[in-house]
Amino acid sequence: MATGSNKKASSEAAWALIMGGVASARLEAHRLKHLVSRCEKLVEHSTHREHLYQVAGDIIVDMPGRLRKLEVALDRTALALSGMGEEFLSARLPLSEKQLVEEATQPGFGGHRHRHSVKTVAREWLLRQLREAGR
Repeated sequence: MATGSNKKASSEAAWALIMGGVASARLEAHRLKHLVSRCEKLVEHSTHREHLYQVAGDIIVDMPGRLRKLEVALDRTALALSGMGEEFLSARLPLSEKQLVEEATQPGFGGHRHRHSVKTVAREWLLRQLREAGR
């Protein structure tokens, strides 16, 4: 039977693995985006453009949209992890470390209340992007 500390260690390891996986996947999606963009430019400027569309038109047309869906899924997961992570990581940090993070993330002018409004604006923007991408 697993003890409480074993479950906690397992949870911490799983959390780190998930966060690392999402970050790594997001980086690879970003790299793919550059490759797709380069391919689009090559096709558009090719003297064999018509032939390329004949033999690989479905790939040329569908790849950018599929990549956007992948990015949205990764962004959605990252947003969920950041929301869940705040609570998870906050429970692990001592009060002095939490205060250090709070001070470092507070805006220079206007105090603590603006941080929450920035979070709200950022969350609304991400949700709007997700809705638009789902159309």
